[in-house]
Amino acid sequence: MKNKKWMSIMILSLVAVFAAGVTLAYFTDTSGPVTNTFTMGDVAILLDEADVDAVEDDFGGFTCVANDEVDRVTANTYTNIYPGAFLPKDPTVTNTGSNPAFVRVMITVENFGSEDVAPSSLWLATLGAGWVLDPVASGAGVYVYNYTDVLAPGLLTTPVFTSLTIPTSFNSAQMASIGDFNLVIEAHAIQAQGFADVAEAFAAYDAQP
Repeated sequence: MKNKKWMSIMILSLVAVFAAGVTLAYFTDTSGPVTNTFTMGDVAILLDEADVDAVEDDFGGFTCVANDEVDRVTANTYTNIYPGAFLPKDPTVTNTGSNPAFVRVMITVENFGSEDVAPSSLWLATLGAGWVLDPVASGAGVYVYNYTDVLAPGLLTTPVFTSLTIPTSFNSAQMASIGDFNLVIEAHAIQAQGFADVAEAFAAYDAQP
C-alpha cells in the first residue's frame, strides 16, 4: 500500500515538472531596427535669355537678332537704338531644383530719362502668358511680375516678354531724353508646397527677416 502511494506521488511530481516545462516555451521573434532616411529637397532657378547679335542691314546700319545657335546668356548690350527698333529679349526662368516652386521677376529700370513714357510700355505688348504685374510690390522704376502657375522641377516659364520695342513716334528729343538706360532683371523663387497661390507664397517670402 505504501508503495502504491509513493508511485502516485512520483507520477504526479513528474507530470507537474513536465507541465511546468511546457509553460516556459514561447514563440518569439525580433524585427528591426527600422531606419528612416530623410532627403532634403531644394529650390533652385536659372534666369537667362537668348544671346543677341548686331547684324548689318541693307542700309549700312545694324539690326539686333537673337542667336539661337549659341548658349543662352545672362546679359545683352544693345547699341545705336533708333525709333521703331525691335530688340529681341526673352528672359526666362528654369526650375533647376528638386521642388516645385512659385517664381517672380523684378525688373528695375535704371537711368531712364523720360518722364513721358512708362518703361513698361517698351515690353508690355509682348508680355508672356502667365505673367501678371503685382501692383503692390511694384513701385517707381520697379516692375514685379508673378508667374501664376506652379513651376515643376525641370520645367521653364514662358518668357517674361519677348522683345523691347522703341515707339516709332519717338523724335530725336524723346530719344535723347531716354538716354542710356539699364534693365536689371532678378528672379525669385519659393517652394510651392504649403501655399495656395503665388500671391500668398511671396507674401511669406517678403515677410522673411
